Amino acid sequence: MDKIGKYKILGMLGKGGMGIVYKALDPDIEREVAIKTIRFDNFQDGTQKDDLMARFIREARAAGKLSHPNIVTVYDVGREEDLTYIVMQYIEGQSLQALIDSGRRLAPPEVDALMKPVADALDYAHNSGIVHRDIKPANILIDKSNKPFLADFGVARMDTSTMTQSGTAVGTLSYMSPEQIKGQTIDRRSDIFALGIILYELLSGKMPFEGENISTIVYKIVNEEPRRITEINNDIPVGYDLVVQKTLAKNPEDRYQNCRQLIGGLESAGTILGQTLAFEVEKEARAAGGAKRKTGLIAALALAGIGVVAGAIVLLSPGSGKTSGPDPKAAVLGTSAKVSKTGPSQTAGPTNNPVPKTESAGPSNEDLSKLKESFDQKKYADAVQLAQDVLAKYPADPVAQDYMNKARSGLLSGQVAPFLQSGVSSYNQGNFAQCVLDMEKVLNIDKDNAEAQRYLFQADTALSKKDILALIERHRLSEESKDLMTLLSDVGSPALSDQWQGEHKILFNGYDGISLSISGISVTFSSRTDAKASFSYLMTAVYKKDGKKTMFEGNETWQLRKQGKTWKLTGAG
Repeated sequence: MDKIGKYKILGMLGKGGMGIVYKALDPDIEREVAIKTIRFDNFQDGTQKDDLMARFIREARAAGKLSHPNIVTVYDVGREEDLTYIVMQYIEGQSLQALIDSGRRLAPPEVDALMKPVADALDYAHNSGIVHRDIKPANILIDKSNKPFLADFGVARMDTSTMTQSGTAVGTLSYMSPEQIKGQTIDRRSDIFALGIILYELLSGKMPFEGENISTIVYKIVNEEPRRITEINNDIPVGYDLVVQKTLAKNPEDRYQNCRQLIGGLESAGTILGQTLAFEVEKEARAAGGAKRKTGLIAALALAGIGVVAGAIVLLSPGSGKTSGPDPKAAVLGTSAKVSKTGPSQTAGPTNNPVPKTESAGPSNEDLSKLKESFDQKKYADAVQLAQDVLAKYPADPVAQDYMNKARSGLLSGQVAPFLQSGVSSYNQGNFAQCVLDMEKVLNIDKDNAEAQRYLFQADTALSKKDILALIERHRLSEESKDLMTLLSDVGSPALSDQWQGEHKILFNGYDGISLSISGISVTFSSRTDAKASFSYLMTAVYKKDGKKTMFEGNETWQLRKQGKTWKLTGAG
């Protein structure tokens, strides 16, 4: 689309399971903005459509009341036919999720610099009566100056509002608190739990509650304690371990009770880090024999803080300003060629051995002329035979070898041309099955035919994509109907089958009324027999123990392999 309301669309910023975010221009004040949209006509269930529309409007109302330097500002909200949209501040940069996906590891001071302003923004929202309820890296934006912004109050609950029932859990599953998953009444401490998950992820490089499907993650969040981050990354000071443990406590009463306490915990962890770094500097100074000279500097560094001390480690490290290891010149000399200790060899005198007589240097002109004539007349079989005769006498003759190669190519072209032409025509008409048959015939004759290989891959994967989409739909229906046998029939890994059997029994025994919608499906192929499918999901279910409604949303990635003629699921995450 070119416009939404009065706003001119400049491009798409992102797409998720719930909607699309565009970059746009406000023509009245020439300001770039971000516009989040949802088309509610995509949802056939009237109740679900009403819930989602109310959720979207809540985002505008909740965020529109907030004014904080680390919260994305909401400018406008509107509707255009079936399209509902929110206009907000455009942040030029990237999300924290994109930073995590890049594989870059952040040092503890960098984590502090990002998370403390986010916690401060969240504390402001909490004090304004708003619980975010969907804290995750994708909702933390980072501008080009590394300033973080908290975004997307799409599932926010206002403490003074009755629009969201306490028995409904909404959010992104991997960052939900135990009480949120259970559909219990939640407060600011659920947001603090989500911040703890992000802290864990940033400091350790791993998620605290990992699983290949919904039931596994749900079970771990509610029942299991994650590994200590210092067990995963022993470079992390123990102070951060204590902070993360407190934010991830199962019982909300055992967590930090507000974000100001969490910020204080991070500052304490930073103090421990500064003391640790100062100790390392002192230890290295003593090892270098200059403890007396550096004592005053160490004391100053300990007072100056983490950043200065971290820099001092580089300056005072044992290898600084010195050259260690073998002398580069010696290394070069050690690998140089040996010089002979003897003088130049004597030239041998003449011998009486007779010089052997040489035969003709190559085939006759007559033989080559016949070969050329056959090739030019496209008598490729005759040309191949003549070239073989010449090469039998003169194996290294380049002219005969060249004609041999070209004549064989000519023979292959004549044999594969009808099948290649038929296959291309079938592909263009969408008859992928016939294209596969034709291209396989071509490759049986000429296994290196690049065009046939390309069309075979395209046609075969087009057929396979239909099979994979059908598998995903079969999986969706199996989960909704609690059909464990059909669900497991598409799993091609015994280990995964055993795992899913146990996990889905937990899901099916614990929940009723499962409804699962899937969107944004992407299927890519690394070969004709290996594929990856990614999609977004939205699941609602009723927790049997208390009859409360629960809603989960997230992303799934499947690894699939073609076993015989059937695609099977071999991995999921």
